[in-house]
Amino acid sequence: MTPQDHNKVIGIMHLIYGGFNALTMLLIIPFILILLGPMGSDPTAPPELKTIFAIFGMFFVALALIFGVPPLLAGYGMLKRKRWAKVAGIVAACVEAMSMPFGTALCVYTLWFLFGPGEGMHGGGSRNMTAQGWNAPPLRDASTYNWEAQRTAQTGRPRDYVPPPQPPDWRGQ
Repeated sequence: MTPQDHNKVIGIMHLIYGGFNALTMLLIIPFILILLGPMGSDPTAPPELKTIFAIFGMFFVALALIFGVPPLLAGYGMLKRKRWAKVAGIVAACVEAMSMPFGTALCVYTLWFLFGPGEGMHGGGSRNMTAQGWNAPPLRDASTYNWEAQRTAQTGRPRDYVPPPQPPDWRGQ
């Protein structure tokens, strides 16, 4: 697969993951409102119970937003190839990592792509780093390294290792 294909697949997968979380939010909110409705009209219902249901409702809505919005933004940004898509993808991948097993798999796939074959696709990566003035030396291939010269240089070097002294005998013999 080409990097463009990986980008498209990851974008669609993020949209699907975020869509399922948005669907969860759309199902939980009416359920909580249905539970709070009869309690609000019942004069004998304890006010603490209403407060507890309201707190749980806000907690679930916040969780649905935290788990639903970043993947939707990342999926949209990746499909449209926006400059901020790499950052949104990393944030979404970190959020998705907490959802075993599918979220973790999507997290690994996203991070592999963003830091691997698709590194420069969204305006980031090594091409932009050199344009911004950060000139790191390129990594060398291990096959071009002169291993024999290093081995002969190390054999001619004197050894500085001195074994540690033996600990005292505490057995009292």
